Amino acid sequence: MTETDDKPIPKAPKGLRTAGRRFWRLIHETYEFPDAPEVVLLVEDAARTADVVARLQAIVDNADTLRTTGSRGQAVGIPELDLLKAYRAQFAALVKQLDLPGADDENGAERTTPMTRSEAGRVAASARWDRRYEQR
Repeated sequence: MTETDDKPIPKAPKGLRTAGRRFWRLIHETYEFPDAPEVVLLVEDAARTADVVARLQAIVDNADTLRTTGSRGQAVGIPELDLLKAYRAQFAALVKQLDLPGADDENGAERTTPMTRSEAGRVAASARWDRRYEQR
């Protein structure tokens, strides 16, 4: 994965809407993915997920209220709120899997390889423990 030098942007996959096409264009304007079809598939998945996020956000933005009545008469959030949260998390996970250059590691140096499962586990555990100590 390298930064681009004004190379032509690959044609966006069929079915992408505005948000997905925008993500596709921006990511390909910034990076190129030679000999990495698995990364291009991740970019496509992220673009499709960006479309879903945009559609759900539009529903939430246009809703008269963010509450509805649950099965037992209780007030609950509209289902699109939970879906929006889940799809945003999915989008973030897909972008993280891309492991784009420019993301600094904990030492401030640019990473050249993806994190191993062990490294990711150590970072997550460290974040959990740090948060626990801060709460005390």
